[in-house]
Amino acid sequence: MDQYKTVLMLIVTMLIIVFLVTGCATEEVLPLPEEESAEQPEEIVEEQDTTDQDQLFTMEEIAAFDGQDGRSAYIVVDGIVYDVTDVRQWDTGSHFGFSAGADVTDALANQAPHGANMLNQAEVVGRIE
Repeated sequence: MDQYKTVLMLIVTMLIIVFLVTGCATEEVLPLPEEESAEQPEEIVEEQDTTDQDQLFTMEEIAAFDGQDGRSAYIVVDGIVYDVTDVRQWDTGSHFGFSAGADVTDALANQAPHGANMLNQAEVVGRIE
C-alpha cells in the first residue's frame, strides 16, 4: 500500500510540475492585476490620464499612424486616440488582424478576448473631432 501511495504522489507531483511549466511558458497571455477584471473595462479606461485628450485628430490623420516603416501606431477606441507604438502586441502595426491607424472600437467590444482593460498599456494622445 505504501508503494501505491508513493507512485501516486510521484504522478501528482509530475502533473503539477508540467502544468506550472506549460503555464509559465506562454508569451501571449498576460495575467490581469488583481484589482482589474474583464467585467469592468469601462471603469478602467475612464481612470486613465486624459490630460492629452485636448489634441484633436481626424480619422484621415489617424490613418497615417499605422505603425509601418518606423511610423507611430495609433488606434481609436470610443473616440479616444491611444498610442500603441510601444505596446508589444502592436509592434508590427497590427494585432490579431487589426491594423493601427484605425478605429478598433467594434473589434475590441465584440472580438477581443481581453477587453478594454489592455488599453492601460497605451498612452492617451488625443481624441477624434
